[in-house]
Amino acid sequence: MNLRHTQTVTTHRSLYGRAFRMSVAVTLLTAVAAAQTAFSQSSNDAMSLLLDQNRQLQAEIQALRGQLDEQGFEIKKLQRDSLNRYTDVDQRLSDLEVAAPQTAPPATAQRAQGGTPAVNQAPSQPSPNASTRPSLQPAVLSEQQLYQMAYDSVINSHFDRSIAEFDQYLGQYPEGRFVTNAHYWKGQAYLYLERFEEARSAYEIILEQYADSSKLPDAMYGLGLAYQGMGNIQRARQMLTDIKRRFPNTGVANLADTRLLSL
Repeated sequence: MNLRHTQTVTTHRSLYGRAFRMSVAVTLLTAVAAAQTAFSQSSNDAMSLLLDQNRQLQAEIQALRGQLDEQGFEIKKLQRDSLNRYTDVDQRLSDLEVAAPQTAPPATAQRAQGGTPAVNQAPSQPSPNASTRPSLQPAVLSEQQLYQMAYDSVINSHFDRSIAEFDQYLGQYPEGRFVTNAHYWKGQAYLYLERFEEARSAYEIILEQYADSSKLPDAMYGLGLAYQGMGNIQRARQMLTDIKRRFPNTGVANLADTRLLSL
């Protein structure tokens, strides 16, 4: 009887020890699994954080690029203001060059003895070495040359002259390769001259006739600025908001976002 009782107790102790060891093992496995899950979740959180920071940095870089573009145009405007008197002189010289073929011969070549004009005096020819700006003669300039001349004028802040040159280009090459750009830069020239209604008309041509052009977002932004200059803040906000909706994560969208903050 005592032997059977001793064996039963021993068996119970053995089973209890085995159950205890299994319980400890299960607890350890559960702890390891929980630690692995926590580590995996921590790694995912860290990766998500890095991705968010990367996206934020990219957005900030695009915003800075957009601000640099806008400041570049503001610098051009300041240059225009500081060079007004030189622009006026240059415009007069350009007008004289265009009119030069129709002018009379020099007075020194016209005067005959006694101070009267010489009737049969042949007109003098311009010096072949004279350095002059090309006149707006379509037969002389190619499409690219005519566009480049107008583009150089607007980049160098000769806005009035650039408008006339872009009109010359558009009249000569209405289906040319640079038509969309010509309308855009013509709008920019009007914008910096604060002729906002004319700037609006130039930009709207791109929206209505060249909606598939890569210049569309820039034209929309310029149109927003034109509306702002005209005092139509509601339309300006609508246009800038539309840029953000249609062209997200772009430099022009960041420009629009910055401009909206000032309206």
